[in-house]
Amino acid sequence: MKKLVCLLALMLLLAPTFVYAAPAGCTWEGDPSFRYGWNYRDGLPYNQPGPDAITMYAGQSKTKQLGPYNSAPSWLPAGCKALDTLCAEFISANGWTMTYNPPLGPQELGSSYLWYQNVTITAPCNVALGHVERIIARCNYVNNAGVCDSLCGDCNDPNIRPADGLKYYSADTLYITVVAAPPGLGILQEDTTLVEQGQTQAYIVFGLCNTDPCAPPTRIDYSIVSTGNVGPPPYTWTGFVTPPGGECRDAFATVDAGEAATCTYDRLTIIAWMGVPPVYDTCVQVIHVIEPRNVPLFTVPVVTILVLALILAAAVFMRRRAVSRA
Repeated sequence: MKKLVCLLALMLLLAPTFVYAAPAGCTWEGDPSFRYGWNYRDGLPYNQPGPDAITMYAGQSKTKQLGPYNSAPSWLPAGCKALDTLCAEFISANGWTMTYNPPLGPQELGSSYLWYQNVTITAPCNVALGHVERIIARCNYVNNAGVCDSLCGDCNDPNIRPADGLKYYSADTLYITVVAAPPGLGILQEDTTLVEQGQTQAYIVFGLCNTDPCAPPTRIDYSIVSTGNVGPPPYTWTGFVTPPGGECRDAFATVDAGEAATCTYDRLTIIAWMGVPPVYDTCVQVIHVIEPRNVPLFTVPVVTILVLALILAAAVFMRRRAVSRA
């Protein structure tokens, strides 16, 4: 009985270092893992093993960066710590759109090496509020046919960093909870617009944006008011634009700087609103009147064209003169 107990204890001690054989069509030289999982850049506590979680709204895109890894030789269990060709795979439970930089493909890695894989996830427009999407990231072997193959398994999983006992797995799970989209109104503008003295129709542009990519074309009303330091009236401009979801349309104020002094400043304030009840946004753009810029007349292209024209004209003239003499 004592011999049986000792044998079982010995088997338990040796179990963590036992390495299974690679499936047919696969080889295990390296040891796939994730050095960095879904949320390692978000300032959250490292939580492997365990899933990561974020929120998104319909139509939103978010980019995450992971670090697929060929485990270090000192990491436990031992074995499978040589050069190998690994790959990354990402599986969405409901087929959400994902794009990758660099493109997914085989990566030859020495032991202790990794690559950074960016994954951009887009929530579909028809997803319901409160839906929880599951996306699994896997670091796999490339099989003997050169295909990324999760069926090749994993030589060691998890890999344990001896310094602190942290466990690193070849798969990591991300849960995405769908929340309501924020108000879909935004304004794009320059902080300062330079207007040349003498311009009688200087267009000051504000971009009015329907920031919800899943929204239909939506009317955005606006009012732009000037402090009146540059040019004669009007000092107020009103109107509306109807940008499609995820797009912007320009709103203009037209300033007359024909009689304005140089170094004059003006301030244009826009108030925009959309929806019922209305959602508001406002921005301020500064105008600075500057001296007119000299436009060179004889630039290199202009001189080149003039020279070619003179050569052609001289050639025609000489040809006609030669014909008349004959």
